[in-house]
Amino acid sequence: MDGLTYFIQGLVVKFQRMVIMPRLLISHSSLRTILLLLLSLVIYPPAFASVVMTGSRIIYPSDEKSVDVKLKNNDAFPYVIQAWLDNGDEESTPATGKAPFIVTPPTFRIAAKDGQVLRIFFTGANSLPQDRESVFYFNFLQVPPGNVSGDTGNQMMLLLKNRLKLFYRPKGLKISAHHISEHLTFSNVSSPSVRITNSSPYYVSLTKVVVRNRVAKETAPMIAPFSSVDVPLTEQKLTKSAQGIEIGLVNDYGATVTYEFPIQK
Repeated sequence: MDGLTYFIQGLVVKFQRMVIMPRLLISHSSLRTILLLLLSLVIYPPAFASVVMTGSRIIYPSDEKSVDVKLKNNDAFPYVIQAWLDNGDEESTPATGKAPFIVTPPTFRIAAKDGQVLRIFFTGANSLPQDRESVFYFNFLQVPPGNVSGDTGNQMMLLLKNRLKLFYRPKGLKISAHHISEHLTFSNVSSPSVRITNSSPYYVSLTKVVVRNRVAKETAPMIAPFSSVDVPLTEQKLTKSAQGIEIGLVNDYGATVTYEFPIQK
């Protein structure tokens, strides 16, 4: 899902960067088992996202005093949640995150099978462009209780951090967000890559790029307003290949909408 990444932060060095500092006591004989467990968490992270946000992105209209974010705890035990925003620093913490927004409450307990509404305010501390969107990131860290298993001995506590995009959208942009696809153009199609130009004032989040039977080598990029990116392509046999260019574009609701474009000769 766009804008939503789950990754584990917890062992030794990462723990030292967090405000809440869990204890980690691991015997040498348990190290292999723990590393295998962590590897499985990295490969299949969504299955462990027990506290989730409604939606996969946040749109903040500039004329709104605040926007609400809803979290839901799907587990049978509570968590402590820390929330903050940053301007692109993936390693940010509640203490180091920098963005012209505040979230309240920043730290709270979410009960089992319960929900919580957070409110985000634009502080106006930084002057943002009014002719295009700006992107920031909303983070929330879920800290589990230390005695979930009932084991009073040595424990390993994992912290799960969720990170989603927040788009600050100025009022009065000349183009509607519903018409973003009309402002995408494609060039250098015959080369091993395709250049995608976004002439709209919105960020364009892509989930796929297909040019005939060639697909993007890496994760489809996010294209900033009034800018271009070159997307490397690789040969791949597809069951159903577009005759021209096919892209998947994430809309304001987090859904992917597919568009097809002819290849201009």
